[in-house]
Amino acid sequence: MQRMIQRRAADVLPIGILCVWITVGACNDDETTPPVGPQGPDTVVDSISLEPPERTIGVLGAQIGVRAAALNKDGEALYRSPLDPGRFSWSSAAPDIATVGPDTLIHNDAHLRLVEGMGEGHTTITASSQGVTGSMTVHVWDRARLAWSVPRDTGSTLAGSMLAGVAIGPDGTIYVGTNNPLADRSVWRALSPQGAVRWTRDLPLTDFSTPAIGDDGTLYIGSRSANGSAGRLIAVDPGGTVRWMLEDVAEIRSSPAIGPDGTIYAAGGRHVYAVDPRGEIRWTYEVDDDLFVFSSPGVASDGTVYVGGADNLLYAIHPDGSLRWRFETGDVIQSSPSIGMDGTIYVGSLDGRLYAVGPDGTERWSVELDWRGISSSPSIGPDGTIYVGAGGVFAVDPGGSVRWNYAPSGWVSTTPLLGADGTVYVGACCGITALDTQGRLLWDYGTGGTIMGSPAIGLDGAIIAGSFSQPSPDSWEGTVHAIVETTSTNGGYEGAPWPTTRGGRANTGRAGG
Repeated sequence: MQRMIQRRAADVLPIGILCVWITVGACNDDETTPPVGPQGPDTVVDSISLEPPERTIGVLGAQIGVRAAALNKDGEALYRSPLDPGRFSWSSAAPDIATVGPDTLIHNDAHLRLVEGMGEGHTTITASSQGVTGSMTVHVWDRARLAWSVPRDTGSTLAGSMLAGVAIGPDGTIYVGTNNPLADRSVWRALSPQGAVRWTRDLPLTDFSTPAIGDDGTLYIGSRSANGSAGRLIAVDPGGTVRWMLEDVAEIRSSPAIGPDGTIYAAGGRHVYAVDPRGEIRWTYEVDDDLFVFSSPGVASDGTVYVGGADNLLYAIHPDGSLRWRFETGDVIQSSPSIGMDGTIYVGSLDGRLYAVGPDGTERWSVELDWRGISSSPSIGPDGTIYVGAGGVFAVDPGGSVRWNYAPSGWVSTTPLLGADGTVYVGACCGITALDTQGRLLWDYGTGGTIMGSPAIGLDGAIIAGSFSQPSPDSWEGTVHAIVETTSTNGGYEGAPWPTTRGGRANTGRAGG
């Protein structure tokens, strides 16, 4: 018998830190604990510690937040620059490479120093207090630049929030959505690869649902009402016209998937739906409770549909709508399953583990990555390496061993995005981060807002991401950013079986794209 869950599925929210600080590297600061007070005169300062001790700036003009602490001989902090900025003096050994700006207030009376990359090279940033000096090394490269950014809706109560991922059409059109929960509406826009608006369409609230794009360019998007009373599956043609709207279904917060024959699969509430391209339901799989919330369906090459539930179970459903098997994890599954070339299903759980499950429903391995849970969906590289976001970005080899982990600013709930040359891109609290195949920082770009939906790579190689911020206490603003790299072009995926959140640019959630 199916085990009853201990909490309502609708009450489970995706893990994500909504951080709107403008500074890359500032999101992990925690200055709520008062520093250790000096035990004597200021001459007890033994050393100055800078955080971070070393940093790469890969985008000219980008700023990073730096802080300093005065330590005694036992390594205890006597005072820190975020709360006592006036007690430190700062300098750069080469201002033409990196400059040190004034103190910047970030939150709760805490300050950061902003270091800005000016030109390629290496330099040293120093902080001094009471005659004692500490330093950090800064490497500056011209690896990426902002191509364009387009502000989107601005309004109160998350009216400009961008929660869904970016979709790229077969002609390079960029599809992005913003939400207004109070109005129960979302606005979707089609942008050219240069950022020009091609069309705008007002739709019922689509929330976290990233469009899946059919072979003919049709966008399929899930919808829900703000009060949870109803859902819809919506089909929009490439010109922005609504082709059909399937109503009388449960609320759909996740993204649809598209099978090889064009069948659209959507999960919401107690149901998984199979819908034909005309908007008619072919079959419905039903469970006893509202289990299907944030996990999106994935479709294997044999037509099996996989989806995670709030009852801790991964469901495998035959192409005819009957249950094939269920696999149990230790907590709710918000992560969407990804499918490797050999049919292995990879999925994260809020128990903090990444699971590899065979097509027969048996566990091949699991590895604990972050006790706080995994809501990101995995990506899979050409060599079988699995990339997933949690407290950082994790690279896990096909046997289940962690190869490396990189912690960008803030929690990572988006799916890592893989470029043709192996570069790993991830959206997090305050911006976009690019890592090489060994997990080393190449560049990061501060968007000035939180990225909740996974970025995408345009046909021209630009990295496209939507962020939202709160520029004033009573307003929110969404922005679309396009970053181009100066030394590489990642316009293709070069054989990666699952290079992005839903398996490819079209977001079909299907093995083989």
